[in-house]
Order: sequence, then C-alpha cells, then structure tokens
Amino acid sequence: MAGETEHSPRPPVLTARATADELASLSLSADPAVRAAVAAHPNTTPHILGTLAADFPAEVLRNPALPLLRLANPRFMTGWPQAGLIALVRRPDAPAWLRALALTHPRTEYQVAVASHPALTAAERAQLAAHPAWLVRARIAARPDTPLDLLDAFAHDPDYGVRLAAASRPDLPERSVAALLNDPSRLVQQVMRQTLGAPSASRRPG
Repeated sequence: MAGETEHSPRPPVLTARATADELASLSLSADPAVRAAVAAHPNTTPHILGTLAADFPAEVLRNPALPLLRLANPRFMTGWPQAGLIALVRRPDAPAWLRALALTHPRTEYQVAVASHPALTAAERAQLAAHPAWLVRARIAARPDTPLDLLDAFAHDPDYGVRLAAASRPDLPERSVAALLNDPSRLVQQVMRQTLGAPSASRRPG
C-alpha cells in the first residue's frame, strides 16, 4: 500500500538456523554489517572466521562457538591469516589462551602484538622482556606497568632502539636516567634530555 515502508527480508545470517554454506556466501557481502554478523554467528566455520578476523576481531572473539571450536581443536586458529590473528591478539579482551598462542608463535610479529596487551601477567612480561627481537623488548620498555628492575635493564640494553623507548619514559629511576644521559648514542641522550625537560617528568628513586 502507498505510504507504507517496505522492509526487505532479513538475511539468513540474522537467523539462528543459517547454515554454514549460507554464512560462507554472506561473508562475501559488500555490507560490513552483514559480514560482522557472520563473524559473530555460531554456525560460521573456522575457515570463514579466519577470513573475517582482521576486519571484525571483536565479533570473532565474542562468537559463542569459539570455546567449542577450541575444545575440539586447541590449535584451530594456527592456519588463519596473519593479519586476522594479530588483530585478535591486539584486542584488549584477547584471552589468556590466545596470548599463549602468540607468545609461542614462530613469527616475531605475534610477540610484538601481544607485548602491548594491557592484561599481561608478570610471567608473560618477563618472557617478552628477554625476547631476542629489539622491537618486542621496546614494547615492554614502554609499558606503564614495567617494574624498576626491567626498566634499568632496558636502559642498558644492547640495542639503541630499546634504550630510546626507555629514555622516552618520564618515570625512569634515577640510576637509569644517569646511564641514558651518558648513552653511546647521541639520539638516546637527546631523547633523555627532552624527557627530563617535559613538565610532567618525575623521577623514581633508585
């Protein structure tokens, strides 16, 4: 009738009975809302979830089927595209089991991503602080919850990139400040002086 608003049928993805094949087809939709709904649907296959994880990490992590998929195959994510896995790891709500996967992954990009996770345990932080890749150690050096002993170690790190990250902190212990002001790298010295000159700079004793 004239004057009535015509509503298009709801896509199958929005129903509980959508099949895996329907969801796979809808995962190619040009509508991001539809693809997001596919990422959150419990009938979506692990393979399709992997293709959607980079764009919709929050929906994938909240997918109610995720615990069951993990129970059936604890390593079901290992074949997923790197961009998707890293997007999941970077989420503040990335669970401990996903962080564990990132910590043990052979590619350093995963440890770089997890090093900024806000809920790292002390053991995870210590493990990453000893990582052979300087960028991972630099991420730990920049964390506000990094303890004094690690900060001092980073102020003497063999890689100047890590020492730069330490020198950017306004809360370094005094012994670390002294070391960085006399760093072999003039750039590190300069950054430390700039940090000391910042209005909010406050030293930790030690």
